[in-house]
Amino acid sequence: MIGIDIVEVKRIEKIIKEHVNFLQKVFNEDEIERIRKRKNPYERIAGMYAAKEAVSKAMTTGIGKISFHDIKIKYIKDMPYAEVFDQRFYLSISHERNCAIAIAKLACKNISKNMEEKIILDEKIKSLWKNREEDTHKGDFGKIAIVGGSLGMTGSSYLSSNAALKAGAGLVYNIVPREIFDLMSIKYIEPIAKTFFNLEEMEKFLTGLDAIAMGPGMGLGEYAKAVFEKVIKMKKNLLIDADGLNILSKNLELLDERKNFTTILTPHEGEFARLTELSLEEIKNNREKVALDFAKKHKVILVLKGNKTIVTKGEEIYVNNTGNSGMATAGSGDVLTGIISAFMKNYSLFDAAKLAVYVHGLSGDIYAKKNSKTSLRARDLIKNLSTVFKNFEKK
Repeated sequence: MIGIDIVEVKRIEKIIKEHVNFLQKVFNEDEIERIRKRKNPYERIAGMYAAKEAVSKAMTTGIGKISFHDIKIKYIKDMPYAEVFDQRFYLSISHERNCAIAIAKLACKNISKNMEEKIILDEKIKSLWKNREEDTHKGDFGKIAIVGGSLGMTGSSYLSSNAALKAGAGLVYNIVPREIFDLMSIKYIEPIAKTFFNLEEMEKFLTGLDAIAMGPGMGLGEYAKAVFEKVIKMKKNLLIDADGLNILSKNLELLDERKNFTTILTPHEGEFARLTELSLEEIKNNREKVALDFAKKHKVILVLKGNKTIVTKGEEIYVNNTGNSGMATAGSGDVLTGIISAFMKNYSLFDAAKLAVYVHGLSGDIYAKKNSKTSLRARDLIKNLSTVFKNFEKK
């Protein structure tokens, strides 16, 4: 199967000037990064756009039945090729005068059978998994809010929001301050950026959602503190992470006002030290005990992150065995927040946390085995979730 497409470079330049989010709608982050390295990006954009169209023609589907993001343009020593689901295509991309010309030819079907090794899942964790029913709609899988993001820290809530959708949430809203609303609206494709003129409007909106995750990148300013105090007093299932935990450490009494075990806290050891006023050494030497004691005292589900992440609600304890040192990277915890929040609709909060921690670590292990620990980025954890879930969905 062969597909051919020709794109005028000037047409691409005109589209980009008229539609500021064109790149995000057509290309993934790795493709955009490669485009930005070119002195003449419009030629590269036209070539890669033509390549995606050529692949869709080779598949005889055209863009529509598959999306631009389903077609991934990759390179081996500057030689392009494309992957779509389980198929790989040879690519030839060239330029003639003011046009980009791309030819795509099917190279391999069922590449995953050749590339993926069998993954053996933990049976206890696998038993928690719920496959999707066919007769469902997006509301069945949860309307989730990620409350976070601030000037200079937009990446945190961006990662959490995209991870939540990749982990199966039906709808994800990122609640952001007004100063970054326009930026986030441009960055997002599937998640929805929301902002409000006052906290009462925000509270009214959040009341209609299934779960809230608060903290990634939200900052420690007065506005963030006001948002925190409003949200923590709501009668909703709530996950608190990152800056939310730092604000909570100064207002720990607010936990006592919440209904028992409707709150998930996800601190790393440094954040947990601020919550408990224990030394890092004491925490490291007694991880299970201090986690159990805190969860029992405050009636929360505690996820104490780190090597062998602990999940407990004060009695039962789960010690995770997935994950690796490559996951000690910026944004990894934000991805975990998104995964947990996606599960909060259809699982008990304790099961949601256990399952998410396992899935998050397994995604990192798959990446490290195929690539390396050193090169792992938070976005790689999101990308590999599809492989993880494919194994869970097998009967």
